[in-house]
Amino acid sequence: MTKNISRIIFFFMGLLILMGGFFWLMQKNKTNSIVRNEVASNSAADAGKEKPAVAEDKGKQDFFVAGWIPYWAKSEGVASLQGKMGLFSQLKLFAFSVSADGQLVDTAKSKIAPWPQLSSDAKKQNVKIIPTILWGDAVAMHKIFADPMLRSKHDDNIVTMLAQNDFAGVDIDYEGKDIADRDNFSLFLQTLHEKLQGKNLNCTVEARTQDSPPADLTGIRAMSFANDFSKLNEFCDSVTIMAYDQVFQIHRAKVFEDSSPEPSAPSADNAWVQENIEYALKFIAPEKLILGISTYGWEFSLQKITAGYRYTRVRSVSYPAAMALATSVGATPTRTTGGELSFVYQAADGQHLVTVDDVQSVSEKIALAKKFNLKGISIFKIDGLTDPKLFEILKTR
Repeated sequence: MTKNISRIIFFFMGLLILMGGFFWLMQKNKTNSIVRNEVASNSAADAGKEKPAVAEDKGKQDFFVAGWIPYWAKSEGVASLQGKMGLFSQLKLFAFSVSADGQLVDTAKSKIAPWPQLSSDAKKQNVKIIPTILWGDAVAMHKIFADPMLRSKHDDNIVTMLAQNDFAGVDIDYEGKDIADRDNFSLFLQTLHEKLQGKNLNCTVEARTQDSPPADLTGIRAMSFANDFSKLNEFCDSVTIMAYDQVFQIHRAKVFEDSSPEPSAPSADNAWVQENIEYALKFIAPEKLILGISTYGWEFSLQKITAGYRYTRVRSVSYPAAMALATSVGATPTRTTGGELSFVYQAADGQHLVTVDDVQSVSEKIALAKKFNLKGISIFKIDGLTDPKLFEILKTR
């Protein structure tokens, strides 16, 4: 009797399992049918539509806007950002320099006003703050880069400084390197990138439009060629090309000659800027490349020579100063073919030429960055002495 009851119980249990499996299978088929119908419906609705390319997806990323705040005009630069902080993705403080033995020097005194308040305000608006380390001592750089132990120690100094200040990354702006230090500088960037462990490494370098320097540029004068663009792309999270100070980057001299029949000493001619972009893109991914844009200009004295003019650098000049000078001497600035404002006036020692960037020239450089789908721009400098309309064009970036 007990055996019969057990058989009956097992029979009904098996029957229940079979029925459960049947209903599960029916439900699964029903669900799959719904999914298939939905996919078919979506496919029909999308028929004839072109699928977006990966490049188009990249183009939808926010256009990156950075600005350098110089320590020598920190109060004015920070004051000019009041109410405008949100226009920037990143602010770079010209904060540190480097001693002859590779030690960092807090030139900007980054822990005292106005920096702490700026950092606090930036965090509230999700604007990243990173320090720029500016170094221009070619002899000292050679000593540090050529010695693996000193190079490693310099790396460690940077990593420690970032940790102590809770910076999101660092901007390496080592200008005036000897071309002989090209490979060792790349090694420095490689080991620094490894030690940063995810913190952002931006590399700011001089502009150039060819692989090798002209025959008359050697050593330190060939500084633009001391940067291996392929290695920059490999080791730097972003690369900023200083596409300004054009005549100095070409001639590498305070005094130079040009055969143009009319006075012309561009700071950043649009055609030259585009040439620099196109060259850099041969080595550096567009999503890493940042276009450096200036907000100032230069004044030169002029001397007529047989073929053109001889130019001697007098001083750098801000937009407000250039406009005030033009008014005082009765000159009318005109737009150059390269997109900048320029005028000639009679000074006590002869003719002078002034060329300066304004909101229109900056806007045209931004358009070039967008044309080539670059990561963005970095403005040098935010010091309270830019064209007042500068911030207006950043609102529409």
